[in-house]
Amino acid sequence: MPLPEDPELRRIARFWDARAREDAQRYSVPGGARVAPATFDGSGEAVLRALESTLGLTTDGAGVALDLGCGAGRVTPALAARADQVVAVDVSQRMLDEAEARVGSSDAVRYVHADAGEIPQLPAAVVDVALVLGVLPHLPTAKLVAAVLHELGRVLAPGGVAAFDVRSGAPAPVLPGEDDLPEHVSGHPIWRGIALDLETLAALAHQAELVVERIEGSGTSRCLVLVRRDEL
Repeated sequence: MPLPEDPELRRIARFWDARAREDAQRYSVPGGARVAPATFDGSGEAVLRALESTLGLTTDGAGVALDLGCGAGRVTPALAARADQVVAVDVSQRMLDEAEARVGSSDAVRYVHADAGEIPQLPAAVVDVALVLGVLPHLPTAKLVAAVLHELGRVLAPGGVAAFDVRSGAPAPVLPGEDDLPEHVSGHPIWRGIALDLETLAALAHQAELVVERIEGSGTSRCLVLVRRDEL
């Protein structure tokens, strides 16, 4: 699939393709932390357990699970062990290639190259649970965040849930030597993303027919949010 036609989306796709070339696993972990391959492979299940205890997210027995912004497939195999089918989506074809190489192809996992704000390969109201980790914190405008929430509202089945993270405050101060991210990444506007106050986030969710059920980490550089699609 070619890069998106929209110049801003093309820029985002190129940014993540470049990160995949540098270190796909590192840049599939929020914050760009270096993780040993064995730790990366086993961390997806720990992420799901943490989201269950923190947000009350349940993925067991889901029919269709969406791993939106799957990166190199950190959480994809853990979702595949719990759901009937996983749709792994990323704007970077290089990240998707890494995910497929790690996780493998099967009838239970489908890989889709698409922008998070528009997934034409997915029909409406088919997703039972969605994970969107490390996506919204790296979007440079509120318009793009709104597009992702609107797309979640479209693809989630009535009563379906989504967990995502968002920047709702400034990053913690970092002193020299404490952050080993290269400057071309840490200083890039896509990596820095946009901070949204939670009132704006709630309004955008409402417009997408999503109900905010739980928020953890309000006012921080990484806030976790659980939303549910309005019942019809």
